[in-house]
Amino acid sequence: MSALPAERHVQLSWVLPLFRTRTQLPELCERIREVSARLALRHEVILVDDACPEGSGVLATELAETYPQLQVLRLPRNGGQDDALREGLRVSRGEWAVVLDADLQDPPEAVTQLWPLRSGDVDVVFALRTGRYTTPGRHFTSRLYRNASAALGGLPRGAGLYALLSRPLVDRINASHRRRTMLLSLIAAARPRCATTWIVRSPRASGVSSYGGAARAGKAMRSLWQMLLARRLHRPLR
Repeated sequence: MSALPAERHVQLSWVLPLFRTRTQLPELCERIREVSARLALRHEVILVDDACPEGSGVLATELAETYPQLQVLRLPRNGGQDDALREGLRVSRGEWAVVLDADLQDPPEAVTQLWPLRSGDVDVVFALRTGRYTTPGRHFTSRLYRNASAALGGLPRGAGLYALLSRPLVDRINASHRRRTMLLSLIAAARPRCATTWIVRSPRASGVSSYGGAARAGKAMRSLWQMLLARRLHRPLR
């Protein structure tokens, strides 16, 4: 993985997992570059190739040749969204780090809404998604999960993995070395001070989600169980 010079101060780290997102990559990187310029941010972009079968990592490496702030972290095997994001956060250096998907359903431009809400009294700013971006069935099950995570994890209703994280919170997440721990569960376990803003999520432009019904249900149950352990039973997620 290429790296920025160590002496260069980074205000914002963009951390995104790559899996079946090759088609969207050039537009994604250009939009991230434009948003960072609009906010006048010294930034880095960490694209985590989660063993994408489409060769997203290869294309990302090519794009990095003309985008010096872009780094590519290539994982040897597919571990899923949470593992990829956690690996990206481990190498991030920004005062704040934003995590989001790379399929352009979550618009990079929404960072202009998240960024002004950061403060010394806020550990995480969540983008609460709205819009008609998936099927009614998936909307319904997502709503059930969000309600449960609010009840068990103490997170804002609708909190998900489009979020701006402070460096102290990132450091706390990185202190956990337990595999297969969901990122949202680690955030909940930290009992963070939260801010929120609503964004409009778009339908997926191409391809299908890598999470089918069974995979989504399994991930949701693991996440909720981990939140229960951390928040209600006071067991550390390490």
